[in-house]
Amino acid sequence: MLRSRRGPLVDIGSGDGRIVIAAAKEGFTAVGYELNPWLVWFSRYRAWREGVQDLARFYVSDLWKMLQLEKKLELELEGDARVIACRFPFPHWTPDQVTGEGIDTVWAYDMSSFRGKEKRP
Repeated sequence: MLRSRRGPLVDIGSGDGRIVIAAAKEGFTAVGYELNPWLVWFSRYRAWREGVQDLARFYVSDLWKMLQLEKKLELELEGDARVIACRFPFPHWTPDQVTGEGIDTVWAYDMSSFRGKEKRP
């Protein structure tokens, strides 16, 4: 999902941070949002241990407030950003790529796909 990509990456429901850390190892500036504060702490520790703490950031965020997060990301992310959502898709966004199945489903959203288009019904 990251091949031939540039720009920042946001992982919604980042869990143990593996996607954010992998992206940071590839040179991306990456941010993970996770509800569980223990997983956020563990992700920060893993990023430090892997030496990517300057490129990987993690924040506690309630995934059930996805509508507010959708709006926030639309307003704040640069046009070349890619949003990766694991297990929970965004309710009003159309993914550019989907991989996996069941609880391992991952949705990728390119912000450039939304620029200049109406995003909400």
